[in-house]
Amino acid sequence: MFPIIDGHTDYVLSLLETGRDFLTESDSGHVDLPRARRGNVAAMLSAVFIRDAYLPGQALARTLRAVDRLLETIAASGGRMQLVTNVAELERCLHDGTFGAILHFEGAEAIDPEFAVLRLGYRLGLRSLGLTWSRPNIYAEGVGPDDRGRGLTQLGRALVRACNELGVLLDVSHLNDAGFWDVIECSTQPVVASHSNCRALCPIPRNLTDEQIRALAAKGGLLGINFHVGFLRAGAERPEDVSLGDVIAHIDHVAELVGVDYVAFGSDFDGATMPRDLPDVAALPRLVEALLRHGYDDAAVSKICYENWLRVFRTVWQA
Repeated sequence: MFPIIDGHTDYVLSLLETGRDFLTESDSGHVDLPRARRGNVAAMLSAVFIRDAYLPGQALARTLRAVDRLLETIAASGGRMQLVTNVAELERCLHDGTFGAILHFEGAEAIDPEFAVLRLGYRLGLRSLGLTWSRPNIYAEGVGPDDRGRGLTQLGRALVRACNELGVLLDVSHLNDAGFWDVIECSTQPVVASHSNCRALCPIPRNLTDEQIRALAAKGGLLGINFHVGFLRAGAERPEDVSLGDVIAHIDHVAELVGVDYVAFGSDFDGATMPRDLPDVAALPRLVEALLRHGYDDAAVSKICYENWLRVFRTVWQA
């Protein structure tokens, strides 16, 4: 059994919008605690995403509601969950079966230009940040229809530096190409694309070019493979349109391009359409078994499942 760190999930948004109980198994959504345990998941980057309807005026309030819902769920878990804020806590989750929630903001819309919210967010447990979702803000531009091809603003560059100083991981998934290269240039720490795939295999803007994947590896970061069907195979829309083989093809591409040290999982559970053979988090052992059958040895699978994420966090968090 290989413990798994999943680099991107939207279960916090699902809990907030549906009111379902994360601690009880449900047929709603992709993730809850019982299914995560069956899937051998030790920790997940737990995204706070703000829908357009709450922007700009309610971004901070909505973010705080989401963080509160996560912290209240952890408090009600009786020790079965914990907020992960340092490497020692993450390692305990890998070894003792506690589910680790790593707080991630998927977009910096709630962060003020003086970065007070960044610092307060850090105190609440924030350990990973995407500068934007697929839309522009005061820091950067995303890969969506409003992309004007501009890179980071001066505030965006300052935000990168502030994250480096605090020990908050920078995530370039959803950034446009110009913003990607600005983060690579500005950051003194490893950078990740937590839930993106390979543009060489599926040519969409949300996926990364080979040059970008090489840059992430050179920075000491990684690419978290997204299970969303439309990011795995061009034109795919339904669960039956892709297979585990499509997921593995993207893992293969990264491994062949830069090495197995720079690829991991970034499922996008509760935020996307999953392949038929990966209907929820409980099915993750199917992917692990498929990797072994495909020819990856135990050492390589351990890296893909958790060691690569652990390495990045150990470097960036510095604690």
